[in-house]
Amino acid sequence: MPITPPTESAPDGLDDTCGELVSGYDEDGPTAHECGAPLHHTENGYTCSRGHSYTYAACRAAEGWDYASDPVEAELLARAGVIGVYLYNSRPLP
Repeated sequence: MPITPPTESAPDGLDDTCGELVSGYDEDGPTAHECGAPLHHTENGYTCSRGHSYTYAACRAAEGWDYASDPVEAELLARAGVIGVYLYNSRPLP
């Protein structure tokens, strides 16, 4: 199910920057920061230049899957007939 990306887009299809949290280190030790790479909108969602991606909810519903944060959430989705997929690696959860 194609979804039209937002009409207010920057030149070359670049819109915003990626907000995916990436782990790293600073002077205080372990930390997390936003990826910050440019986003590229697709018909089903968006990807960033560093490989993070997101699929719009309407597309996920049409394809019969949704993001799940853990096996418990995946189980609840499965009871509703929806495949639970881990947000960070796009693999189905057991």
